[in-house]
Amino acid sequence: MDHKYIAQSNVIDQYVLGKLATDEAEAFENHFIDCPECVEQLSITRSLVHDLKGLAVEETLLSGNRRVESRRRWQLQLVPLRWAAAIALGCVAVAAVFAFLAVRRQSQLEAKLQQAQNEVTAIRRDYQREMETSAASEKQHDEARQQLARRLEELEERLKTEEAGVQSPVRGSGVPEVNFPIFALVSVARGQAPAPVEIALPSASSRFALSIPVEDRREFSVYRVAIVDQRGVTVFKRSGFKPDAYHALSLSLSSKFLAPGTYDLRVEGLTRPNQWSTVGSYPFRLTGGR
Repeated sequence: MDHKYIAQSNVIDQYVLGKLATDEAEAFENHFIDCPECVEQLSITRSLVHDLKGLAVEETLLSGNRRVESRRRWQLQLVPLRWAAAIALGCVAVAAVFAFLAVRRQSQLEAKLQQAQNEVTAIRRDYQREMETSAASEKQHDEARQQLARRLEELEERLKTEEAGVQSPVRGSGVPEVNFPIFALVSVARGQAPAPVEIALPSASSRFALSIPVEDRREFSVYRVAIVDQRGVTVFKRSGFKPDAYHALSLSLSSKFLAPGTYDLRVEGLTRPNQWSTVGSYPFRLTGGR
């Protein structure tokens, strides 16, 4: 039993007058025990009924038309009072509901605002972290590029020195060759698509050299280099490499050793106990030569 049914069926009036059935009376009693509004309306109705009974007794002592007219006057006065009390209680109830909804809505808005502020703070923190990581990566890249440039300059100076010191009339395959081209390879980071370094060999040169920067600074006793062609076949594999002062490996090859095509140079390092670990992958594409 709810308020709508109680109001439409005048349950309170029938209950006070004793006109409700037993089951409806029990249902109404179970309802108004936990309903302050129904308790208050029941109290008002009982007071009105009590007043009406008192007036009825008094009016029975009066005679004729005066008694009838007096009773009508009292009834007309009591009915508006009853409706006014009901309207006042309804207004109070509506005001209380609106106040509750307003407080609840404000709490929800404050919770959403706090959540939005937390999300903005998290986004700013992630953005700042990404900026710092990007700056550090760019700095490492610049340092590696500068080291490669210094490495190439050092090799070129060494070649010039060797060229100036060579005064042998001997000709043939055993004669040292100077001014052969040197190419610096670049390792591929994990999760990135390979970008092979383009190597165009001049037809006049019988040899070329590869400079292989080792970015993995773990302490390896020795390094191993393998060259795999685009079919996955290993065409070169040798160990015993040691890094120079710029932490780079050097490999000199005959221009006729590799056919034009795409290759992957893989570097491994030896750790204890005799276990090879992958250090880096250096793809390159060879054109010219032969």
